[in-house]
Amino acid sequence: MFPDNRFTANNHLSAVIIGGGVTGLSTAWYLEKAARESGLGLSVALVERESSLGGKIRTLNEDGFVVEAGPDGFLTRKPWAYQLANELGLSDEVVYTQSSGASLLLDGELHPIPRGLMGPAPSSLRDIWSASFLSLGGKFRASVEPLVRKKDGDEPESLGSFLRRRVGAELTDTLLEPLTAGIYGGDSYDMSLDALFPTLGQWERRYGSLSRGMREAKKMARGRPQPPSAFFSLRNGAYRLVWAIAESLRRTQIVRGRSVTSLERIHPPFEKPIYRIALDDGRVLESDVAILANPAWDAAKLVGSFAPGLARQLGMMGSSAAGSVYLAFRRANVSHPLDGTGFLAPRANTGLVTGCTWMSSKWPERSPGNYVLLRGFLGGAGNDSFLDRSDSELAEIATEALRPILGIQGAPERSWVHRWPEGMPQYKIDHTDWLERVESELAAFPELFLCGSSYRGIGVPDCVRQGLDTAERVMTFALDSAEPETARPANV
Repeated sequence: MFPDNRFTANNHLSAVIIGGGVTGLSTAWYLEKAARESGLGLSVALVERESSLGGKIRTLNEDGFVVEAGPDGFLTRKPWAYQLANELGLSDEVVYTQSSGASLLLDGELHPIPRGLMGPAPSSLRDIWSASFLSLGGKFRASVEPLVRKKDGDEPESLGSFLRRRVGAELTDTLLEPLTAGIYGGDSYDMSLDALFPTLGQWERRYGSLSRGMREAKKMARGRPQPPSAFFSLRNGAYRLVWAIAESLRRTQIVRGRSVTSLERIHPPFEKPIYRIALDDGRVLESDVAILANPAWDAAKLVGSFAPGLARQLGMMGSSAAGSVYLAFRRANVSHPLDGTGFLAPRANTGLVTGCTWMSSKWPERSPGNYVLLRGFLGGAGNDSFLDRSDSELAEIATEALRPILGIQGAPERSWVHRWPEGMPQYKIDHTDWLERVESELAAFPELFLCGSSYRGIGVPDCVRQGLDTAERVMTFALDSAEPETARPANV
């Protein structure tokens, strides 16, 4: 952030943030923090078209069940969400996953995934050879990865093509493709390696091998404190983070349940440009800075009147649908021990249900002790047929898909269904080049800022990091443009 007293009492900045997901909220929070530290006068209006904040972070607490519509936890190796939780005073509410290990569903059977194969690239030769789901040929091909030549040239490469080239088709398509594509809701052969897993490409270029790169990364990590688990959450659900941010804001007026109908950039002669934002209830907001923390395809619709080139670039961002079904059964009606976090399946082996998390094992406090809580994931790349099916139909489909795998008797006692028609932005092979084109178009509008899951990471920690980065860039803009005269206060 900024040292104290960088601004005089006359300096005031107004900002409107469009989008009340975790990125927009984090931006507001870090903006307020930086303004306090630097002495900048600040007023912010945050506009969210839904009635609730947090975007896809939504938690339902119902009769002892904690049901998440979006993420149920946050990565600990990306520290930004954890750091924000601590800054908000939530450290006593942090909980970690209580189970580890996952399985691969192949031809109707669950195979344990060795620990060294749980990342985007294999880290253990022994674990490659212990994998029960790989053939002898597949194990051999993955084992010779250190002998594979580096790729010539610097043409963009898809994640799937990169992995297939390094470790072979069988390990890629059987395990690594569903592991990575499941996170991002897409086809790894269409997804950008550089945007999603840049470290893998860096390892190949620097060490000539993923295996060597992994070993070097482990050496550098020795001696550093390690978190208790790969994931953390908050005791009463992920939404607690959203609630805490919103409750802590003091200079931000939150406008919920209102859509932005137009965004104009007004630039009178010899004056600073301002942004005029019209809402669907007739209100008009004016600000020095506009921050678009909504999806790129929504941002494209707003900037077309003054930045048609930027609008064209933003409109190129695609998305895929995401959905899940929660099923609650009495523990006596599920014979599987549910020892682990769940399972995933190769694309060739899946129907509508692409994987399942054993929520009552992963987070024991999120269901009553005599129940198991299962979360089945729906769809996958190019499969959005679940959007048109009823809740009851999807619950039945998920139950019948899981019944033979987990030894389920009877129907679920409760179920919850969540659908996100535009759930996951898709980072295509040229995503890095696309970002450069977006930045080039954006350079003409220094008071306009873009952030969110469409750009530099889709997970909650990445979105918090983008909020922090955006706040710092806004503060730099405010410092560069500071004048003795007071800037326009927020007109809300």
